[in-house]
Amino acid sequence: MYSRQSKCCAFQSSRTAKPAVFKRSLRHRSRQLIQVCESMVEPKTRKREVAALSEAMAEHGLKNGMIITRNEDEVIKVDNGKIEVLPAWRFLLNLPEI
Repeated sequence: MYSRQSKCCAFQSSRTAKPAVFKRSLRHRSRQLIQVCESMVEPKTRKREVAALSEAMAEHGLKNGMIITRNEDEVIKVDNGKIEVLPAWRFLLNLPEI
């Protein structure tokens, strides 16, 4: 597992070297896993991104994850919880002020 960390975010790959996932620590001590990709229209890309985030969720014991895309918006149910897919603009509008 590769990991790099700053004050609020960590960048890491999973134990099986799937695409990297960002781990964000929130003010109230909870954590959030975020995967970023331009589009999940291609089935192969969708499968890869969902598998990477789902695996990271299991490793960290989290029930929710997020995939930020250019313009897709949906909720994907996975074995260990749910993944919210949302466009980058919506994600940015919902960020708390620092």
